Amino acid sequence: MRADKRLGQHFLVDPAVLEEICAIADVEHSAGVLEIGPGEGALTAYLAAGTKPVVALEKDPRAVLHVRQRLGERVRVVEGDALDADLAALLPPADQDGRRPIVVGNLPYNVGTAIFRRLLALGTQVERMVLMLQREVAVRLTAQPGTRDHGLLSVATAMRAKAWQVGAIPPEAFRPQPKVESALLLVEPLARPRMSDDAEERFLNFVGKLSQSRRKTLGNAVGDRRALEALGIDPQARPETLDLETLIALHEATGGR
Repeated sequence: MRADKRLGQHFLVDPAVLEEICAIADVEHSAGVLEIGPGEGALTAYLAAGTKPVVALEKDPRAVLHVRQRLGERVRVVEGDALDADLAALLPPADQDGRRPIVVGNLPYNVGTAIFRRLLALGTQVERMVLMLQREVAVRLTAQPGTRDHGLLSVATAMRAKAWQVGAIPPEAFRPQPKVESALLLVEPLARPRMSDDAEERFLNFVGKLSQSRRKTLGNAVGDRRALEALGIDPQARPETLDLETLIALHEATGGR
């Protein structure tokens, strides 16, 4: 099947990488899998090799037909877009032992971040997620305070989950080869969200404004030196140096201004 550049398709074909992903996903110790973007179904075949149910969500109708012909009733293939599909409704149900489903996906480079944010919103409906993303995006999602990549994406991730880069995937592992490197991300949802959805949206808007002021000191970016001093924050520090707890405290102290 020819990859469609408009859909950002790069099909994963390296058997060693496919096996590594399946080992990390550990499908047999879950209630089943929701795969995002199966493409030609190479990874899907590995995921469906055991006894657990597999649901594959695919936007490209050519790929939907291809995977159905390749794997038959072993996989439920759903045609749809991960940007607007009801992801929660597609998850296999928790099993009788209380194990939850997992999510696995090779996220398209052009919309990977947007899909990731939707997956984060699933929270504890999933056990874990094993995702392939453009390496640059993965770095920003997992960046620690004090690093230049720490910002809105890493804070948004930390609000709902713990995430680690667990592998690097070279361009040679895909067909066609992308011009950038990819990374393998392991994501484990927190037991409960840090805030309600509305409160989180206001907080992330606040963090987003700070992130846009990365070249400014906090004294200039926040404009409320009393709040900074009360929290023991150096007004000369930069926004990317603040950890999650300090950002939350600053948001509350300033009223999100």
